[in-house]
Amino acid sequence: MKPKHLRCAVLVLAAAAPLNAEELRFDNAAQWHQWTLPLGIVELTPQGVVRPLPARKNINAALDALDHGGGIRGVGSNRATAAQVFDGDPATGWQPASGDLEEMGWIEVDLGRGVPASRVSLVFDGTAPPFEIFNLLLSTGEQFIDHARVPVPGTLTYRIAERFGANSAHRIDFAIPAIPPTPIQFVRFEALKAAPDARLVEIEVEALGDNLISGLRERGGNVEIIIGTSRTDFEAATLTNALRLIDGRINTYWRSGRVPRAADDVWAWIMLDLGAVYWVDEVHHIGHIDRGRHFNMNFHEMMTSDGSLAADGSLRWTKHFSGVLPPTIRRQGMVAHRFAPISTRFVRILFKTWDAQCTTASSTSAPGCYSSGHTAEIMVFSEGFPREVRFHSPILDLKGRKNVNALRWAADVPSGTRLELRSRSGDELEQHFTFYDKNLKEVTARRWDKLIPSFRGPIDTTTTPGGDWSPWSNIYAASGQTFLSPSLRRFVQLDARLVSDSPLRAPSLDWVSLDFTDPIAERVSAEVYPFQVEPGTMVTFSYWLRAPATRAGFDRLAIEASTPLRFVDTRLDGAPIEVQAREDSAGFRLHFPRRVQSGELVEMRFEAAAFLQATRFDLFLEDSRLGPDVRQRVEPGDANPQVESSTNIVELPLDRALFAHLSVNPRVLTPNGDGLGDRLFISLNLINVLEHRPLKLELFDLTGRRVRQISAQALAGAQELVWDGRDQSGDLVPPGHYFLRLKVESDARSQSVSRMVAIVY
Repeated sequence: MKPKHLRCAVLVLAAAAPLNAEELRFDNAAQWHQWTLPLGIVELTPQGVVRPLPARKNINAALDALDHGGGIRGVGSNRATAAQVFDGDPATGWQPASGDLEEMGWIEVDLGRGVPASRVSLVFDGTAPPFEIFNLLLSTGEQFIDHARVPVPGTLTYRIAERFGANSAHRIDFAIPAIPPTPIQFVRFEALKAAPDARLVEIEVEALGDNLISGLRERGGNVEIIIGTSRTDFEAATLTNALRLIDGRINTYWRSGRVPRAADDVWAWIMLDLGAVYWVDEVHHIGHIDRGRHFNMNFHEMMTSDGSLAADGSLRWTKHFSGVLPPTIRRQGMVAHRFAPISTRFVRILFKTWDAQCTTASSTSAPGCYSSGHTAEIMVFSEGFPREVRFHSPILDLKGRKNVNALRWAADVPSGTRLELRSRSGDELEQHFTFYDKNLKEVTARRWDKLIPSFRGPIDTTTTPGGDWSPWSNIYAASGQTFLSPSLRRFVQLDARLVSDSPLRAPSLDWVSLDFTDPIAERVSAEVYPFQVEPGTMVTFSYWLRAPATRAGFDRLAIEASTPLRFVDTRLDGAPIEVQAREDSAGFRLHFPRRVQSGELVEMRFEAAAFLQATRFDLFLEDSRLGPDVRQRVEPGDANPQVESSTNIVELPLDRALFAHLSVNPRVLTPNGDGLGDRLFISLNLINVLEHRPLKLELFDLTGRRVRQISAQALAGAQELVWDGRDQSGDLVPPGHYFLRLKVESDARSQSVSRMVAIVY
């Protein structure tokens, strides 16, 4: 079988650069379009900048009717100028041709989707007399029903109609009498009496705002409907049916045709993925508002989630409604849930499609047991820039195993926002095939093979990372940072997140590039020993390196770690060798007097203390001929067969203690100013504290009264606090015994230790 078309996410963008280096760069619109950009959530400017789009409130929904598939539904005459009634330009407009106004004096605008509208305004040309008598008709999109209660295609029912007579105003504002705002889609203007020069220049529809559900799937979002969520016989709604509640059309709807009679409650949910995290403050749920208003759901809950996970791996939810709507709201056919802005990626409506409390002993049902969940539309509203937008590159083919040196970018990151870039890499790709019949319904491969050729549809082929790929890296701290993923790989993928703490501002991304070269060594491995140590204890480590296959050798090495390093010496194939060593804040660099060749075993010794579980010591190959920007990260492996390590990570004992090597000196404080025992020194090693956390020293007298508190922001490593024997006011405390309590609030827990000290004068 042959696929009808292939969809593969592999891209090559390589350009030659000096020193045999190459650059893969995304800088213009054509290159950025290779990424999975959620257009509609972000925009791509003509200059090639990716930036989030703000969600708007109080919009004129007529201005972007064309963007939503709307426009002029019909017009009696002068169609060429009809679209000028929603172009936002009061200098242009439409007027009917002279003649029978009943036949030619009308125009109808399709907004492209239903919008919660509070007002429709008609603006007439101010340089001429306005229309004197006219009708304004508004429709949700509901169609006429014939005697068999079947909708008549091509027709519209106007539930809101207003006639204006003896008009002399050039602007008419019609407030739509409905709370919450009725979702209007069609606006019809009918001129009944007009002066020869009367002209309609604008139709304005004041709507609640941008509905985040509009174009949901095209913007990277999705919809899912499950019936029987807590049962093994659950049923998922087909995509065709599910899309009816996000298509913007009030006259299309989703409902469950299944009646799951059971002895216990049967739950269902509608879940929407917005494609990004927004500051959502309003959700509208529309059931029936045409052919008789009615809200179908009985007991239901509406909740939102920003995508964060609970301890069991499920989404964390914030509940905004739980219960049964009052009859007055149910008769409206819709409900508007309003709440303070909250970070939201997912919206879920959970409802009972079967209420077991209605059943009798014989399992027959009473009225109200079953709810079909009938839903015409769900609308979600926000204001301002998204809180978080995420997108990623295609799989980038470097055309062979390459050494990726650095990730660079340019971005505008205002205060309160941040850009987060990550990477992953690998050598293997996997292909996945999706089969369709001629109606584009997904089928199994076996079913596709059995279809006759004329009933077969396309086969989509997607390429995904294979089993050898690394996980997503840590966030890159600065442009030009050394590549954080395994770099001797053929394929790379990048991930970007634009994050903001406020809806008033957002970051933007101008360009991203990868610098890569041919590898310094085709095969290389390294290991550190010992790989298990006591926390905070100074240890002499040996780091072995062997490169069985290098192109032309190398003459520089660099070791970097999260803890300070002190270089000791170096050996080459067991013999001492003099190297130039330079220590810095990251670690140290070595310059060899000659090039290290293939197969030679290098041993580097250094002193260090580990304060973090899984402290990693990163080793890089460098070549003075290639310049300081070219470096190859060495992956752990068996470099020395006589050492059982094969890792570059040092472990600590499995102990939950956050303090090690606590020392309080002297135990008797004599703050009399003679220079001996005037100050109390508390030194310790802080263990497994990854981020700066409060480290507090508190002193209490024997009554339990706190006399002094000293605080510092600390992370893993050696720490020292000093007490001069004075209280919080700066006065010397009286002689006696005092309790000393040291407390730290770590990343996952807090811990404290206490000691007794004495003050003597």
